[in-house]
Amino acid sequence: MEYRIQNLKFKIKNSGISLLELLLYIAILSGLMVVLSDAFIMLSKGRGQSEARSEVNSAIRFSAELIKQDVKNASAISTPALGTPASTLSLTVSGVSVVYDMLGGALRRTANGVVATTTGSAVSVDVPTFTRLENYNTVLAATTTALQVAMTMRYNSSSTDWVYSDSLRTTITFR
Repeated sequence: MEYRIQNLKFKIKNSGISLLELLLYIAILSGLMVVLSDAFIMLSKGRGQSEARSEVNSAIRFSAELIKQDVKNASAISTPALGTPASTLSLTVSGVSVVYDMLGGALRRTANGVVATTTGSAVSVDVPTFTRLENYNTVLAATTTALQVAMTMRYNSSSTDWVYSDSLRTTITFR
């Protein structure tokens, strides 16, 4: 019986944790917190890059489709001249003068004096280039006119995590 009491007293005295064990637990928890915070930061960067990519791609698709519809429905293309790249596009669609140009990093569409931007404030456009191309087919004795469109759009952000740009280069056939 006396042995059990002494053994119990010994266990009670040694039941705490040592300083070394405490430091080890703190080191393990600190490492775990570093890993978790790094994972959170990476997720945040990935979300930012995904949002920037989505915004730029959406702006490119919308602008390209709008220009394509206007060129397909145009009765005349005034600017650019044949083979000369220009930063503006002037055409006539259903008797209405339509002009595409850039102001302050935004691609604008002006129809009958009404100005509308084709890109949102989150996207800036580098100088767009419109080039008029013609191809004469001697067999058919016909000339095909096309418009080549080239531009680069960038996501507006001061953060390096949200940097994204994409380029559009397409050719649209004029009827």
